[in-house]
Amino acid sequence: MELTKSQEEYVKTIYLLQNEESEARVTDIAQKLNKTKATVNNMVANLKEIGVLNHETYGNISLNL
Repeated sequence: MELTKSQEEYVKTIYLLQNEESEARVTDIAQKLNKTKATVNNMVANLKEIGVLNHETYGNISLNL
């Protein structure tokens, strides 16, 4: 599966947040990427749909590596 550049940017940011802070949340990602939480939620839903990550509503985000 090939990700778009934007999707790759989100995956890298989630990976870094997990390593630096042991968790990744929508708010953290939005702050790091200078995006709105709504934009991040849309991308997280997209990445979850294609099986790249796990996310429960209002919960942490984890990559399926």
